[in-house]
Amino acid sequence: MQKVEQHIPVLDAIRGVAILLVLLVHIGENIPVPQSQVGRFLMELAQSAWVGVDLFFVLSGFLITGILYDTRETSNFFRSFYARRFLRIFPLYYGYLFFLIALTRPLHIQWHGRQWLYLFYLQNTGLVRHVTSSPLSPYAIVGHLWSLAVEEQFYFLWPLVVFLVKDRSRLIQIAGSVILGALLLRLAMLGAHMPHFFIYAFTLARADSLMIGAVVALLYRGGSTMQWRLKVFALWALPVSVPILVWMWVAGFGLSWDSGRLESIGFTTIAAASAAILILSLTSPRFEGAANLPVLRWLGKYSYGIYVLHLPAVLCLMNSPLGAGFLRSHPGAIWGLIPSLAGETVGIGLAYLSFRFYESRFLRLKRFFRYDFGDAGKTQGVEFVPAVPAGWIEPPPVQEMESR
Repeated sequence: MQKVEQHIPVLDAIRGVAILLVLLVHIGENIPVPQSQVGRFLMELAQSAWVGVDLFFVLSGFLITGILYDTRETSNFFRSFYARRFLRIFPLYYGYLFFLIALTRPLHIQWHGRQWLYLFYLQNTGLVRHVTSSPLSPYAIVGHLWSLAVEEQFYFLWPLVVFLVKDRSRLIQIAGSVILGALLLRLAMLGAHMPHFFIYAFTLARADSLMIGAVVALLYRGGSTMQWRLKVFALWALPVSVPILVWMWVAGFGLSWDSGRLESIGFTTIAAASAAILILSLTSPRFEGAANLPVLRWLGKYSYGIYVLHLPAVLCLMNSPLGAGFLRSHPGAIWGLIPSLAGETVGIGLAYLSFRFYESRFLRLKRFFRYDFGDAGKTQGVEFVPAVPAGWIEPPPVQEMESR
């Protein structure tokens, strides 16, 4: 069995980069359209930062697959994995949903049955059209949670595959087939003129990002020679994928997720670039030193809560009498940045408080769901923590890899 991986701080920094990109795109979405050409260019640049979600997907695929592969022989594989995932993901997710459901009447929320999709992580399945296309009310929004549904569905299916297959080479082949299948599925969905958001949010159509991360995790466990080959791949993939994305950005006046170029090969190209960044952060000391900034690691630690809470904070502040009055008296994109940035700052603060005083209480229960490595695990004296954008936990006494 592979030696248990230790916590890698630079991966927290990569999460920090991903959540900064998500914050940036929502700033671009919540300010008036600038009048100047430079302003419009900067807005297009900001609105292209949705690629941070894809970076989360690749990182989740990497961390989750590493955890599953390294613990595949444990006797309590499913019990520990799902219990630990639930303790990390569910308290904040369902706490936020139940809070909105309880305030349905005061906030004038129009659910139209959508709450049931969110309660079962089905909001990205297209069972109800436009389920995530608009806020529930001026003070409530859940549309940004679609990516958590993608990751939760991945958590539901992929552990069974890893447990049944176990062999690393076969898992790599399966993941490679899923990558190709996701690309072909998107092409078929485009040909059938299916709604753009459904293509963007449907798990099977986005599985290439998760599986590219999974392939990196499995190859990374092939020893030093394979890690060197991964580094060579990353040094080749990054200079190739970035110009392709720049060309798409120029041709489409920004990277729009509902562009046919992006929906065909673009998502896979973004995932390849994200994987290259991930690989270099693990294999290149120079790259790791440049990326491993304390502020990024801090943001990465709280990125799950920031992702869930920042957009509701922005919406509430901008639609409050104070925010609305400020925008009326100060029209223009530059002034519009102030309430948007203030809302995101409040969201970051709420994420910290949520983790410190609410989520951490559930995380303490993880000690009851340690992986059973048998005699080998007792000898090593380790507890293995499962690896999402869509968990960010404080390092346990023995630090380990963790996902959102």
